[in-house]
Parts: sequence; structure tokens; C-alpha cells
Amino acid sequence: MDRPYRSSHGQQPGPLQWFAGLPCLVAALVVAVVFAVSWSDLPDPMAVHFGEGGDANRSASPVEMLLISELTLLTLGLGLSRGAVRGSLALRSIYATSAAAAVSLGYLFTVAVLVNADASTSDEVRMPLWHLAVAAALAVAAAGGVRVLMSREHPTDTGQSAASGTVGLRPGEKAVWVRSVGPQWLIAAGVLGSVVAVAAGVLSWVLGFWLWPVGLLFAALAGARVIVDGGGLTIRPPLLPVPRIHIPLQRIDKAWASQVRPLPDLGGWGYRITKSRRGLALRSGQALWLELDDGREFVVAVDDAATAAGLLSDLLARDARRDR
Repeated sequence: MDRPYRSSHGQQPGPLQWFAGLPCLVAALVVAVVFAVSWSDLPDPMAVHFGEGGDANRSASPVEMLLISELTLLTLGLGLSRGAVRGSLALRSIYATSAAAAVSLGYLFTVAVLVNADASTSDEVRMPLWHLAVAAALAVAAAGGVRVLMSREHPTDTGQSAASGTVGLRPGEKAVWVRSVGPQWLIAAGVLGSVVAVAAGVLSWVLGFWLWPVGLLFAALAGARVIVDGGGLTIRPPLLPVPRIHIPLQRIDKAWASQVRPLPDLGGWGYRITKSRRGLALRSGQALWLELDDGREFVVAVDDAATAAGLLSDLLARDARRDR
């Protein structure tokens, strides 16, 4: 039976990973309670969309608004938990995103209910747009608080020295190593921006329209995800399957960890192609280097590069034994 390998992102799914979406689930419960307490005082239909002056310009039944609120928070919470288990982002970044989304959306959905309470008709309801500023401030405070409280993740001890060029992969054992490169706060900001767009769309269609593409663009282009497994090396955006760079294991002759200096080694920062090598370097520092079967080199600047190189070396040695 294949035994999974613990990646540098923490590893086997534990309580912290599975509960990453818990803040959103708690927010969903709070909003549901506010609805329940205010239900008899809500007009039907209730105001659910507001213009730039804060006046209501669209309405829906309380049941519809409740379903929208709950589905938004529950879906987001489950999605973040799934992302934590899969290692899409560092756990601290996912928890910060979850907390920020929970307090901002929870606040906006709760205020939307309370401003409707005791109104005779939806036309009487007003919700000033300064509530968006309050929601944004709460999101920043929640995200900052979580990042301060949560200790930094530590790479899993593989039981082998990085200098040995191996992680001790055993016969029949599967292995996956995952790391993110680039500013994770920007990825989290993009996800949060897209989420807040849902709530902003309730208050102002104009704000929601602009937040969606900006948030998605931030999340899609903020760095990359580096994956090493039995198929070789893959680099792709953190939240999208494409575009991607894939180097099959069969094309790799050697792997090692060493320092990279973007300007002298690659001719600059970002994804670069030179005569003898190509690679991705968003910063200077430790990097994973590959020697390919065509004599050229590939390099990617990434933390914990020694573990990635050791895993690739073990996989290459396993393939060499199979070919004998």
C-alpha cells in the first residue's frame, strides 16, 4: 500500500487544515441567528440592493436573501478548507483570508438585515455606503490579527540531511512536494477582493462589477505554485491550472539546490529564457536547479529547495533502477 509523503506545507491533513473555513461557517451561523431574530420585523420583499446614495433600488424576499447569504458563506468556508487540505496556499494565509472574509461579509449581511427591520416597505430602507469602509477595516484587522497569532509553518523533518541529496523515499512510496512563490498576501487579497465583490454587489452594482475582475486578476497572477511529484516538476498559478510549465521526470538528468541571482543568472526577474538556461526567479536566494537531457538548465527560486531536489533525486534513482 502506498504511503503518502508529507510535503513541506504541513503535511498530512490535520485539524488546522480541515477547520480553515470555520470562521466563515461561524459567520453563516451568526447571520442565520440575526435573520431568525429579525424575521417577523422584515418587510416582504426586503431591500437587498442599494445605490450610491444608500437608497434601496432592488428587493427580494427574506427567504432569497437568507439563501444567498448562507450559500455564499458556506461555499466560501468549504472552499477554503479544501484549499488548506490541498496546500493551495500557506495555512496562515488561508486562515487570514477566511477570517477577513467572515467578518466583512458577516458584517455586511447582518447590517443588510438590521436596516430592513421595522421598515414597512423596502422603499423606506437606506444603507449608507460607509458600511463598506467599516467592512474593509474589519477585514484588514482580522487578517492582520490571524497572521500575528499564528506561528510560522515549519518544514516537515524528512529525517535526512538536505546535504545528502535525498529525502529517503522508499520503494512503492508516493511523494508530493508543494511550495508557493511570490507574495501570498497578494493572493489572499485577490481572493478576499473577489469575495467582497459578492457583498458589494448587494450594495452597489458598480462597486461589485469592478471588484470581481480586479480580485481575480490579483489572485491569478500573484506568484506561482511549484509542485514536485512522480511526474516531474510543475509550475502554475496558485489558483488556476493554466498557464503552466511542466518538465517531465524523464527530461531531468540531475537536480540540486543552490543560490540564484536573477540578474546575472537569468538576465532579470520573472520568467526568463537565455541561451543555456531558463527559469522563474521572483527574488534572489535559494532555488531548485535542474540539468535537462538537452544540456540546458532550468531554475526556480523557491524556499525549501533542498527538499525538492532530494525528492527529485530519489525519483530519478528509482527510475534508473527500473530501467536496469
